[in-house]
Amino acid sequence: MKFLQRFLSISVVCSLLAAGCQEGSPTPEEKPSKRISLSGQTSAGETCTESLQARIDAAAPGDTVQAKPCIYREQVVIDKPLTLRGRPGSEIRGSEVWIDWEERSNLWRSEERLPEFPQTAVECMPGTDRCLWPEQVFFDGEPLLQVAHNPGPEEFAVDDDRRVVLGQDPGGHLVEVTVRRHWVLGAAEGVTITGFTMRHAANEGRSGAIMNRMKRLDGGYANWTVQNNRLSDAHGGVISLSNAPGLRILNNEIYRGGQLGIKSTGCGQIVRGNRIHHNNTEDFNWRWEAGGLKTSHAEGVRVDSNEFYANRGNAIWFDIDSSNNTISNNRIHHNSRRGIHYEISEYGKIFDNVLWENGWGTPERGLGAAISLGNSRNTEIHGNVMAWNAGGISVIGIDREGTYWDSVHGIHVHDNVILAEDYPEDPVEHFALAWLQGWSTQMFDPANDNRGENNAYWYPTPEGDATRYEWAKTAYSRLADFNATPGEENGRYLTRDEKDALVAEKGIPAAPERHGARRWSGQFR
Repeated sequence: MKFLQRFLSISVVCSLLAAGCQEGSPTPEEKPSKRISLSGQTSAGETCTESLQARIDAAAPGDTVQAKPCIYREQVVIDKPLTLRGRPGSEIRGSEVWIDWEERSNLWRSEERLPEFPQTAVECMPGTDRCLWPEQVFFDGEPLLQVAHNPGPEEFAVDDDRRVVLGQDPGGHLVEVTVRRHWVLGAAEGVTITGFTMRHAANEGRSGAIMNRMKRLDGGYANWTVQNNRLSDAHGGVISLSNAPGLRILNNEIYRGGQLGIKSTGCGQIVRGNRIHHNNTEDFNWRWEAGGLKTSHAEGVRVDSNEFYANRGNAIWFDIDSSNNTISNNRIHHNSRRGIHYEISEYGKIFDNVLWENGWGTPERGLGAAISLGNSRNTEIHGNVMAWNAGGISVIGIDREGTYWDSVHGIHVHDNVILAEDYPEDPVEHFALAWLQGWSTQMFDPANDNRGENNAYWYPTPEGDATRYEWAKTAYSRLADFNATPGEENGRYLTRDEKDALVAEKGIPAAPERHGARRWSGQFR
C-alpha cells in the first residue's frame, strides 16, 4: 500500500465538507502537502567535480591513479593493472544527497525514486524480513532503520513507487540515499586499492561492495591487494576477494556490513591486520551465513593478527571442504556466536589467538564456544587463550548422513588456556573442553587419534557438580577424572597468581561480564 496518496484538490475537498467550510482550508483528517528543498544543508565534505572512473580510464597499465580529497559519488570498474591511491579525505560513496521532499501528516516523501536492487536468495533472522531490503538512508552520516511502513523518528520506508518515506523532518540534516550497489568492481588482475574511505552500498547478500570480479559468481582476477582503507555500510558483505590467487586484505577497518565484513576468499589469501567489527546490521540469519568473516572451499588461507569484535554471528567461519588454513594471533571478543568455527574442513592450524566474551547469543551446548570444530579432521588447536566465553573448545560430530565428513579424526587440542566459571542455574551447558558426538561413538575410537593434552584451566570456585568437560558422552566435573580419558592428558588448574599474570599480559578482563544462561536446544544428543 502506498504511504502517501494523491491529494484531492481543494474544490473536491470543499464539496465533501459541511456548508461554511472556507475554500483552501484543510480537512480535519488531512493536512495539505508541503514541498521543501534542503539546498545549502548538505555539508559533509566536498563532492568531487571530476569522475574517478575517467581518471582510471585514462591511466596506462601499471600507473598509480591518485584520488583527490573529495567524495566520489560513483561506482568504478578497474579494467587494467594499477594502483588506486587515496589520500586523507578521499571517499567513494554509493549514495547521493537528496534534497527535495514533500511533507504531509508528519511524513516526508522523496521527489526522487530509488533504482531496483536485485537480490539473491538469503535467509533472515526469524521474525524479520530486513535482510531482504538493501535500501539505505543516512541522516548526518548515521544510518536510519528501514521498516515496512509507517516510519517513526530515525526510521524510513520505501513505498510502492520506490520513493523514500521518512518519519522525521529532514530539514537541517544531510540526507544521503544509497543508489548504487558497489564501490569497486574488477575486470583485471594486479590491482591495489589503498587510502580510501568507502561507504554506502546496496549490494546483494553474499557479495562484496568491493569485488575482484564483475558479478558475485564470476571467476575472480588475481593479485588484488586492498589495504589501509575504512570500509563500511554495505548491505551484503563489505569486501569479497575470491576465486583467484594472490589476494590480500591488509590493515583495513571493515565494519557495519549488513551481512558480513569479509565474504569468501581465494587460494592462499592473506587477511592480516584488520579491524572487523559490528557486522550483520541487517539481521541475516547468523545460523546460516553472517558475522565477521565467512568462507568455504578455502585453501591455504591465512587469517592473522586481526581484531574481530561485536559481530552478530561467528567472528571467523571456515566451512565446506576448506583445507590447509591458518588462523593465528587474532584478538576476538564480544561476538554473538563462536569466535572461530572450522566446519566440515581439514588440515587447519588454529593457534595463539586470544578470545573473550564470545558466544553469548547462542550459549547452548557448544554453539557459543570460543573455538569450535564441526565435523572436521586433521586439525590442531594450540597456544590459544580463552576467557569468559559461553564455552571454551568444542569438538563436534553430528550426523552428516553418510558423507565423507561423518568421520572426525586427527584432532589435537593442546597447550591452550581456558578461563571460565560454573553456572549453577545452567550446570550442563558451559564446557571448558568438550568432545561432543551424540549419534555415534566414532570420534572416541582410539584409532581415530582424537586427543587433548597439557591444557590449563582456571575457575574462581572449587569443583562441584557443574559439568566442565565431556568425552565419549560422559560429562565430568572433576579434572582428575577427565585426565583419565583421551580427551585430556596432564591438564591442570592455574593458580590465581598465574591467572592474574596471564590476563595482564594478554590485556583481557580479569573477571567475566554478567550473562543470563539459556537451556540447550538439543542439537547434539
